[in-house]
Amino acid sequence: MIVRKLSTNEAAEAPAFTHIAIVTADDLTQTAANTAQTINLCALKKYDIILRALGVPYVPFQNTGDAAFNSDTVSVGDTGSATRFTTATEANANGSFGRALGNTPNLYTAADTLLIVVNAMAAKNLNSINRGEYHIFFALNRSDDISVAIARARYTKP
Repeated sequence: MIVRKLSTNEAAEAPAFTHIAIVTADDLTQTAANTAQTINLCALKKYDIILRALGVPYVPFQNTGDAAFNSDTVSVGDTGSATRFTTATEANANGSFGRALGNTPNLYTAADTLLIVVNAMAAKNLNSINRGEYHIFFALNRSDDISVAIARARYTKP
């Protein structure tokens, strides 16, 4: 798994987002059938704001040896709600996969974790998926960093 800020060129192409997380089939390690896996993407600080998130099955997940494995949904959220930013959306090549956009900002009043949850279908294990790459674009506003960068105004009268 990779989580990083978008480069200057990438940010110019996708101005609504600041970061990308890339989850691959290798990151899916859940060995129990019909059991979801939670993957922590990044730590969030108090007063961070996630403005939006977009889930993209760049290379849809797939078990190349099992065409009957046709469903694994992905949602983007945090420890308070696994679907805070995107609802569970299909990400399997053998299913009707699609993109998911969450556009409701969330201000964190305490530290938290941005995460995704990958759900498996009945009688199938996520670790048997051997192909796929899921991209999560998100807009992170770290207001404390911005405030520090701005020169302070004079706050007392002379």
